[in-house]
Amino acid sequence: MELAAGRPDIGPLPGSRSRHRAALDFEGIYRADPDPWEVGTSWYERRKIALVLGCLRRERYAVCWDAGCGTGHLTAALAPRCDAVLATDVAPEAVRLTQARTAEWPGVRCAVSALPAAPALDVRPDLVLLSEVLYYLEAADRQATYDLVTDLTCPDADVVGVHWRAQAEGYRQPGARTQRELGDALAERGWTRVVTLTDEEFLVGVWSRDLPDCVGRR
Repeated sequence: MELAAGRPDIGPLPGSRSRHRAALDFEGIYRADPDPWEVGTSWYERRKIALVLGCLRRERYAVCWDAGCGTGHLTAALAPRCDAVLATDVAPEAVRLTQARTAEWPGVRCAVSALPAAPALDVRPDLVLLSEVLYYLEAADRQATYDLVTDLTCPDADVVGVHWRAQAEGYRQPGARTQRELGDALAERGWTRVVTLTDEEFLVGVWSRDLPDCVGRR
């Protein structure tokens, strides 16, 4: 399975999708500081990435969509586990940062795209990362995103949700509530939670429609 070859030119977000921008000016944030949340230096962030990777059920995935790539640190960590990765973000500067950070991985493609718009994928992904992005969306856009993920993915796909538990500037609702909403919405659409990680500060969940026939080592 492959995504379209080559890396597309990164242009401005289409005006027709500007309504999906969050209240925060992410483009301005990333232009002012290429690592505004200290993902590259903070032990908290590095530990969180390691735990997210540890929650992935499979050693390798064919196609991953990282929907909200930010600085690209998680995208870079996912690249060795996937044949192809599409990293998207609403902020063109974030996409540029991710593109630079993953330049050594030819299977990574980066593009500007805003949820709940569908990304430009030639193959249905078997892994979707929704990491610290949903709580910036309006309620209707979150619901549309859950529909999109269900319709876009292949039958054996895994969906990973990651949320900081508290309330921060720009959040439409706290992370813990958003993680519960994600789980409820996916359950209504035929998904089952297969991994749960509850940390004092953040939550990780993995949902799938591809359940093992029996419990045990595989």
